[in-house]
Amino acid sequence: MELHTFTFNPFSEQTYLIDHGNGEATVVDPGMSHAAERETFANFCAERSLKPVQCVLTHAHLDHVLGAGWVYDTWGLKPRLHPLDQATYEQAPRSAAVYGVPMDPLPPLGADLSTDEPIRCGEAELEVRFTPGHAPGHVVLVYAPGQWVIGGDVLFQGSIGRTDLPGSHAPDLVTSIEEQLFALPDRFEVWPGHGPSTTIGAEKAANPFVNAAGTGMLQAEFRSRH
Repeated sequence: MELHTFTFNPFSEQTYLIDHGNGEATVVDPGMSHAAERETFANFCAERSLKPVQCVLTHAHLDHVLGAGWVYDTWGLKPRLHPLDQATYEQAPRSAAVYGVPMDPLPPLGADLSTDEPIRCGEAELEVRFTPGHAPGHVVLVYAPGQWVIGGDVLFQGSIGRTDLPGSHAPDLVTSIEEQLFALPDRFEVWPGHGPSTTIGAEKAANPFVNAAGTGMLQAEFRSRH
């Protein structure tokens, strides 16, 4: 599989397109919010003869679903998310109004994501890992053969997901990072919801919010667990 990334919308959100290698593709966190961004994405698919066949959300905050309606209208894809993030999804239009960001009507949801059922991408599979904390139903998508993970807004280069939003919970984020992401091999590349990619090893060593030498907001939480 081949992973492609796009930076979209006023929040500089990362939308991902996974090329299955058979002419089909998976859209992850569709954030394209206006005509030019949507044209860029559609042209990319057309130039590579890729047909999006499923849409998956790591979580349903506004910046990650701004293009969900357009993806549904264009390819008929209902976004799939963890059921614990359905309320977050339903809140997105109200968040758009608060931020003054235009938003298409949200499409109906597809089948729930589950940690018991991998996501099929042609002949390959993505492992779904439950990682609440930034959002109540947040998940990350792990592709072990490629040694990468689409991490949404859990772990960034030198930072972590916000925990001051409705439905967020700092202790849960600690558990998610420690037990789900840091359990991966150090060489795994993390493709986050914002900013550049990083690796598990790099964040273990230098992320000031979570590493042993750090003094960030979650450091006390980590110390209390060891």
